[in-house]
Amino acid sequence: MEPKPAGWSERYGAVFANPEVVDHYHLRPPYPAETIDVLAGLARGGAVLDVGCGIGELSRRLASRVERVDAVDASKAMVERGRGQPGGDASNLRWHIGRVEEVVLDGPYTLALAGDSIHWFDWEVALPRLAGVLADDGVLAVVRRDWLREEPLRARLAPVYRRHSANTDFRPLDPVDELERRGLFVRIGEHTAAPESWQPTLAEIVRVHYSSSGCARSEIADPDGFEAEVRETVEQTLEANDGRYDLEVTAAVVWGRPAALTR
Repeated sequence: MEPKPAGWSERYGAVFANPEVVDHYHLRPPYPAETIDVLAGLARGGAVLDVGCGIGELSRRLASRVERVDAVDASKAMVERGRGQPGGDASNLRWHIGRVEEVVLDGPYTLALAGDSIHWFDWEVALPRLAGVLADDGVLAVVRRDWLREEPLRARLAPVYRRHSANTDFRPLDPVDELERRGLFVRIGEHTAAPESWQPTLAEIVRVHYSSSGCARSEIADPDGFEAEVRETVEQTLEANDGRYDLEVTAAVVWGRPAALTR
């Protein structure tokens, strides 16, 4: 089997165990309500598995609309933070610390979902494993959130990222396309939510970058320089209103069946 792209290797994914990254994760804009509605519809009220759940935003927002949610993440710090967030103590939300490739799973699930996380898994192990715990009519949904999407801001930030990112192997690839090309996933449907308003401060725009693998503050060589460049780029490109910027966030959901392969 063709190896995963190097930019999604385990050494970059390990950054999410860093408490500093966890401390900034809540600054990511919420998934649109429309995305939550789509996921609830795919779950059809059944049991949901959220793999690579992070601080559990999707799990916590879905719990009241389904039978139960099993939220799994390899980062103990992420799970502990998620438990303390609003909805993190729901009686039908069960948190699990461990890699999806190894943790005990309690299927069958009508929906397995991966929000901004599927690119970090060992695909040849994780995808068949997910196939084995899905109900016969269950699906895997891959969710990809998109923010700081305004032009020309995105184009002007791109060279800043290239100069400073600790993930020197990053390439702008679509994980669903990569899974399909390897025969690990069969797409059934997809939905992109209408953009929702996101109004961060300048400090929040800068600090949200520290929740990512490539820009974790302790990983980049010149964090002060990076912060100054992001700040300057935003101030020169966008106009604030009462200290906040009027931006947008959207998310795409692609659902289908993972392939039941063996290594």
